[in-house]
Amino acid sequence: MKNFKDRQFLLENPDLVRIDVRYDMHRPEYGPEAYALCHLKNAAFLHMDRDLAAPAKAHGGRHPLPDLHMIQEKLRSIGLSDHSRVIIYDDGDNNAAGRLWWMLKYYGLQDVYVLEGGFSALLEEDLTSAQSEFSRGDITLNPQETMTASYEEVLAYAQGDIPQDQVLIDSRSAERWRGEVEPVDPVAGHIPHTRNVFFRQHFDGQNRLLPLEQVKSHFGDLLEKEIILHCGSGVTACTNTMVLDELGKPSRLYVGSYSDYVSYPENTVVKE
Repeated sequence: MKNFKDRQFLLENPDLVRIDVRYDMHRPEYGPEAYALCHLKNAAFLHMDRDLAAPAKAHGGRHPLPDLHMIQEKLRSIGLSDHSRVIIYDDGDNNAAGRLWWMLKYYGLQDVYVLEGGFSALLEEDLTSAQSEFSRGDITLNPQETMTASYEEVLAYAQGDIPQDQVLIDSRSAERWRGEVEPVDPVAGHIPHTRNVFFRQHFDGQNRLLPLEQVKSHFGDLLEKEIILHCGSGVTACTNTMVLDELGKPSRLYVGSYSDYVSYPENTVVKE
């Protein structure tokens, strides 16, 4: 597969920069604690809230992109250069791993992979609790703005100005999309005219990508349109982006996502 790689690929490519992004939205210290206890040898750790996002403001969503200089310096400190090859892992749910995959692609890196199955795919011999040391890299970030969609575009779509060949896909669970539950954001429901494709349905019980024909069926005729993706805060939609890329289908990300949209109280929200 193009983006998802197994343990054997990891072992056969020792030049890969290894990054641990294990994360629990409800327990911010889980990732650092898990990394300190045990992690892939020579892996660096990046934190979703502290490294992969800027502090949230009134608008922009719960996980806005980090300051460019800050994230560039962080990536240099763990050894990334312009031509680095990177493999990322989380606990296997592909949440945080998808976010970093998308970010590195957005910043201009080409060879970026996710460890299929995540941490559970590793064996005891792959792991250590020792602190890793890294040679400093010299990566220069080059944001690819064509990979993003703006709030203004999404607002126009929500208000009914919908290009015939475009679709806005919500990557959250069906229950959240319908407005039956909302565990994080202040308003339940979804942006008008969106379609729902839950990111987790593309993976089996071992968090491995399903056969591509089955994955294609999850999107159906939406694959014929230009796709803009969002979720709650620009994290799990990145996994849908990665899956679509596996299918050879480009897409754009509304980074602020639903949490940005509902930060404007005048915006319409729909429940099913």
